[in-house]
Amino acid sequence: MLTSAVTGHTYALRSGDEPFIYKNIASRYPHMFTFEARMVGTTTSGDEMKMLLGMCKEDRQVVMTKLPVTSTVATTQNNADNHVLNTIENMVEVMKMEEDMSNSKKKMLPTLKKMVDSVNSTMKLQTRMSPQTSNQTLINLQQTVLEFLAISGIEALLPLDCGKNPKSPMDPVPSTGSYPWVAALGSSEDGRFHYRCIGVLITQHHILTDAECVTSPNVNLVMMNVTDAPGPGAVFNYVAGRRVHPTIKSSEDLLSGNNIGILELALPYEFNDDIQPLCLAGQFEEPDPNERSEVTIIGYQVTDTPTGRMAGLYNWPKSRTLGSAFCYVALKSLKEENPGIKTTLEDILTKKHLCVDRNFDLVGKSIILRVDEDTGRVRMVGLGGVANAAKTNPIAYTLVQPHRFWIELVLKKFQDNTTPQRPASPSSDSVMS
Repeated sequence: MLTSAVTGHTYALRSGDEPFIYKNIASRYPHMFTFEARMVGTTTSGDEMKMLLGMCKEDRQVVMTKLPVTSTVATTQNNADNHVLNTIENMVEVMKMEEDMSNSKKKMLPTLKKMVDSVNSTMKLQTRMSPQTSNQTLINLQQTVLEFLAISGIEALLPLDCGKNPKSPMDPVPSTGSYPWVAALGSSEDGRFHYRCIGVLITQHHILTDAECVTSPNVNLVMMNVTDAPGPGAVFNYVAGRRVHPTIKSSEDLLSGNNIGILELALPYEFNDDIQPLCLAGQFEEPDPNERSEVTIIGYQVTDTPTGRMAGLYNWPKSRTLGSAFCYVALKSLKEENPGIKTTLEDILTKKHLCVDRNFDLVGKSIILRVDEDTGRVRMVGLGGVANAAKTNPIAYTLVQPHRFWIELVLKKFQDNTTPQRPASPSSDSVMS
């Protein structure tokens, strides 16, 4: 266990990279979480151990049987040294977890391990001699890894021309209307559509959504180009394959910051003004655990009708975010100042989470987006939000960026399995005969 003095308080932190120290955090948070919980009925004993994952009554609600002991909150130190090495080590970890690793992945793993070992030993020597030399080593390493991924065909699979809204180029995430990257996921039952989840298109063949949706047998139908689902102009597709992050083994694993999955489509979508792929953060863009910024929440408001479960698209712009470390301390302070508040959300936070200051009862299943200020393109920041049943604000979303490499591995496997193999070249012996 590690301890960190924060504004006069001492908090016990789960074992992580190193202790984090806050320099500019106020001792009180009177307006930290402005959206109060609005529970149906009264909060009951045990709700502090219940985590909400969906807004419909049959959606899964995970009851924590015990507090996780392996969760880690990210440190405030987010320098280049850490994030380059962390990214590569995360790549190694993901490849180890892939049980059905292909031959090409098995060949990649030793190379990545060798890179990590080499840079660690070099860094220890060069940091003592010259920090500048050390930084240059990391820059060279990052470039080497990118070239390595390019040669292996990993990084070339996500569309570069992504995150556009051709019908609203100056305001790509308008407050009303449909969004060309957003998919409504559900099922067709007795000729009626039943909405279940939201997802986003990342390639012609793939929808990115949370692991709970991917594993649900009630998600087999995909709709693009819809404000209301179902609605006129909807372009239908069907689920042909499912891939879930390899750490998801039980319901409680959905709370781990790895609540992410991919649906493979039966037919490829054709990109046009109404259907576009969404951008994801880059391989080495390490999330900031002290982030305080804004995102846009996109989701579907659900209505049960005699003709099925209908869903209407909604938009919550300028939703305030707190990085995982900042969120952890804020929740601890809030509980100390208000002993009546019962919540265990801080106990599941990891560096793969981002907190958003909204009420889960009003938001439900959703995704969070941000427009890149430099390019004007839209990126997916997080998905798979969870909240505590006793206090449904804030929502902790699974960050997409830490899973970028896993996503690319899934796409590479799909490409390897669907690309027709060239016939083997005849041997010289066969030609002669």
